[in-house]
Amino acid sequence: MNLFRYKGVLAVRGMKKKFVFQGVHMIFSGQFSDDNEWKDGEERTCKFVFIGRNLDKAALIKGFEDCAVEEQLRFKAGDKVQANVGEWVAGFVVELWSDGNPYKIELTEGRTKGARVFAPMDEDDFVRVPREKGG
Repeated sequence: MNLFRYKGVLAVRGMKKKFVFQGVHMIFSGQFSDDNEWKDGEERTCKFVFIGRNLDKAALIKGFEDCAVEEQLRFKAGDKVQANVGEWVAGFVVELWSDGNPYKIELTEGRTKGARVFAPMDEDDFVRVPREKGG
């Protein structure tokens, strides 16, 4: 594949602002736009334009589709969980889809009690069902 230019708009779950990007070859620029927010009722879609030679359309589509989030999260607001903050700490889910993160969690033990942290992905590496100490 020989990619010359690309640009697009992404709908990121939990974000009101549109993510706008563009690039030339390996130079990429992208950010959440201060000027462009999704309007209430507006269909949130991702749009891309790729200009190049010998582009593998199927591979490009699959690569972006693999980034799509699951519709159903494992936990609901209020559920007790453990968050990985370098060690596993007990907490509960405060909010779903906050600032592009599936979970905002309030910690309920130790020196971090009361702190709020994000779980950036809905995977056991970041947030899990509570286990016994040492588990």
